[in-house]
This record gives sequence, structure tokens and C-alpha cells, in this order.
Amino acid sequence: MTRRTAALVAAPALLLALLGAATARAADFVLAPNAGSTVGFESKAPLESFRGETRAVGGRIRADLDHLAGDVEVTVDVDLAALDTGIGLRNRHMRENHLETDRFPQAVFRGARILEARPAALAPGGASEVVVAGELDLHGVVKPLTCRAGLSLSRDGVLTIVADFPVRLSDHAIPRPGFLTMKLADEQRVSLRLEARPAGAGAP
Repeated sequence: MTRRTAALVAAPALLLALLGAATARAADFVLAPNAGSTVGFESKAPLESFRGETRAVGGRIRADLDHLAGDVEVTVDVDLAALDTGIGLRNRHMRENHLETDRFPQAVFRGARILEARPAALAPGGASEVVVAGELDLHGVVKPLTCRAGLSLSRDGVLTIVADFPVRLSDHAIPRPGFLTMKLADEQRVSLRLEARPAGAGAP
């Protein structure tokens, strides 16, 4: 086979590959603070249990909706100083003595890969259960984090992500002040509901 013939044979295959890449539904989404997303935690300890929550959540998501499993780009930023437990004094103690938000104002999750996706594609009006692996940067300590999440895509393009996973304070060198030792559990249950809108779309 001559080089010219080989090139002619290879050209259609290359064209099909390029067309496939062009039609893949790789999509960009934006998380805007105070635009529907919430991140919270629940602390359960012998003497006291309480919950904190914030809507100050930002970030970006990029994924191929036709082929969810594989590399993804996810950044979720949480303003820790905005966490509210319902009691002002407890909020101040948590921020100053526990999370030290003057030094570590944000918690950041960066996603790297979707390990599993069922179903493998996400169409408007559909849903998928995924396992996502990334890293959590909290209190200046970065740790790997893998969790299950539910994805849904509305017919108007809003991507909703729901997840629930444990985080140990000791893993991130977060101090447990003496006056909270019996009140604050080492393991916190983190839950999130993210509403990401197509990049370039206006605020809701």
C-alpha cells in the first residue's frame, strides 16, 4: 500500500473520530454563591449534637455528559466563615478556635475522576449514580476523598449533585478545644446539594 493510499484510507476514520469528539456533550457548569447550593455538616457527640450549613458555595464543573466515567474537572469552594449552626456564640467559637477561618477561610474539593457511573450518560430529565474521586483541602491539609453522588439534569440544563460522606477532623489537623472536647465529635457527616447552571447562563 502506498503512502497516498494509506492516507486516503485513514482519512475517513480520522474524520469520524473528530466528529465524535465534536458531538460529545462536554459541558461547563458554574456554581454561584447563594444560588441554590447548600453544604452542611452534622456533629453527633454524647452531650450535644448540632448541624451547620452555608449557601456560600462556588465553583465550576466540566464533564462529558455522554460518557460520565473518566476524567472530570470539579472545583467546589465553601466559605467556612459563613457556616451557621443557629447560635451566634457557637458560630464564633467554631470559626475562631476550631476551623480557624482567619487562616483557612475555605474548604475546597477538587474532583479528578468519575470511577463509576450508572447509567453511563446523563440526558436532560435524567439521573445517574456516580462514584467520584478527588481531594479535599480543609484546614490547610489535603486528603484524598472518594464518595458516591447522585446527579440529575433538568430539562432546562441545571445540574444537581447530592452527596453525603464522613470527614474526620483529626485527618485535617483541626483542633478540638477543651470546652468542646465532649461536645464535638471527631467524625463529621458532610452533606451537600449543589445546583450548577450552564456557564454563561444568567442568575436564577
